[in-house]
Amino acid sequence: MRQLARLILIFILVAIFLIGLSKSFYHTLGLAGYLPDDYKYGDLYRFTNLVQFKQAHVTCPKLYPTGAPKASIALYAIGDSFMEPGSVDSSDFIAQRYSYTHWNDQKTVRLDTSLHNVLLIESVERHFREHLATLITNLSIVQSSVPNTHASVPTNDLVAFLEGTHDSRLKVPEERYDNVLFNWPVFLRLKEFKAWLNLHLFDRTHAMTSLSPDRKHVFLNLDTDSTLINSNFNSVSEEEITKLITHLNESYDNYHSLGFDEIYLSIIPNKTTVTAPEMGPYNHLIERIQSDTRLKVKIIDAYSLVKPLGAEGYQKGDSHWTCQSRDLWLRAINEQLAKSRIPSIP
Repeated sequence: MRQLARLILIFILVAIFLIGLSKSFYHTLGLAGYLPDDYKYGDLYRFTNLVQFKQAHVTCPKLYPTGAPKASIALYAIGDSFMEPGSVDSSDFIAQRYSYTHWNDQKTVRLDTSLHNVLLIESVERHFREHLATLITNLSIVQSSVPNTHASVPTNDLVAFLEGTHDSRLKVPEERYDNVLFNWPVFLRLKEFKAWLNLHLFDRTHAMTSLSPDRKHVFLNLDTDSTLINSNFNSVSEEEITKLITHLNESYDNYHSLGFDEIYLSIIPNKTTVTAPEMGPYNHLIERIQSDTRLKVKIIDAYSLVKPLGAEGYQKGDSHWTCQSRDLWLRAINEQLAKSRIPSIP
């Protein structure tokens, strides 16, 4: 019996090790419902474990479900978490074809000249200055008949570990192990109690987050720390604005010459920008970029759409917006696509 118990324990430990080390295995089990969803209540709750910001994630409805008519458009998007699969996909656009590339990735594509090819450049406000510090090169366009390819940092840590190529970017991920072992309901209750004590006894919360003065809203510290380039309270010089515009225009010229008919830019405002602008002197980055007369790209103005919603525009325990904000933004993109020179929906 003891031998059996030892074997079972060894099996469990090995399974936990493999689950944490292999990203693909981890996600497969997670999608199947065998692991707790560490983002179920939002990325900010995940950091703070403050129960007042605990709100279950809601799946937003699709704008163009299966079978809906589409326009003769191929939409290519370069973006971040606001456009990742699970948040946005092809069923949210009127375009016949949709392709997404994360800012961290590179993709090689061949444009279909029978379609109206549109490039959407999307960036959340906190990372815009970093993304546009250089030219945009995430998409490589080829004229031959080679298939589309996608390249990124290897996602299977287990394979890299076994092959001896496990480098500093692929260290054993502590966050996965923490989720596998300590993100079950009983442990969440303990974490919430600890978070409550830290806040009420020591006025302290997770280092990655900050609270509004009235403690009704939670934000990423990246957004509120004015010493960081990501913050909407970090000053932006006119010289930097000029550099950002120059890089946008040069990227526009490059991709337009490679076959894109239209190029859009959409900057998603930080949660702090809309929900708590009084926490510091806003640098007005979005408005300064979007209103610059030198800019060549077309603007999808997320800021003007979401600003009137205030706190209702963003999830309580997450740095991302609500379905209402998402819907307004996607409809604005589709309206712009529908104005393309290629006839729209048949």
